[in-house]
Amino acid sequence: MGWNQLVALQNDPLLTGIVAGDCVYFVHTFRCGSGCGNAATTEYGAPISAVARRGNFWCTQFHPECSARVGARILENFLRLH
Repeated sequence: MGWNQLVALQNDPLLTGIVAGDCVYFVHTFRCGSGCGNAATTEYGAPISAVARRGNFWCTQFHPECSARVGARILENFLRLH
């Protein structure tokens, strides 16, 4: 829980304008391990999925609405996709 850095694994339109070291806010303690479909990970004792994508479906393990400027940028990017 708390602020963790994003590590982008692939160039994804949801992450446009997000740079190495940008932090987002995780509110819960459950986690999804890293695997295929990951667009970004974070480190929480081990690499875990932070952003996943399959086709035109995206999910975030963190709360963009609680993630200040970085979260606002991700939400803005999402709105531009549709």
